[in-house]
Amino acid sequence: MKQGPVPLGILGGIVTIMGIYGEMAWPLPGSYNILFYDPYLILGTVDLMIVASIFLGYRLQYSGIVAMFAGFIAIYYGISAYIQQMTSSPLAMLGLYTAFGATGILTFPVTVIYDMLPGRKKASTLWTVVLILFWIGLFASAVLASVTAILAVPQHLLHPP
Repeated sequence: MKQGPVPLGILGGIVTIMGIYGEMAWPLPGSYNILFYDPYLILGTVDLMIVASIFLGYRLQYSGIVAMFAGFIAIYYGISAYIQQMTSSPLAMLGLYTAFGATGILTFPVTVIYDMLPGRKKASTLWTVVLILFWIGLFASAVLASVTAILAVPQHLLHPP
């Protein structure tokens, strides 16, 4: 993971800056700023925490705890957006935020596994299952984010706020 902090840090920095901008400038109409920029800022912060942990050689599980709580927050925001019908496709929004939330929640056990692996010769079956679920959640999040972007970008370009 020695090469990981640089690209991950750049991504985390960009996400954090965009999240701070959204929180300060309030560019979207109404409460959409909260729905989109709060989780964005939290994601960037968690990303930078993981980068700092890797770079400084600290245990990742402490960043994983923050990621887990960020996952619960993402699921809460997704459920709230679904109940309030805040998008033209609320079910896709719920799926997106739930997949990202599940990935955040599973980040904690993944970081614990990563912290424990150097002293072990072989990973347990439970660890393998957790890692597979994490990667499924990550893949589902990426697919849902891509589909949401593909459907939303053309309309947003035609009708900017």
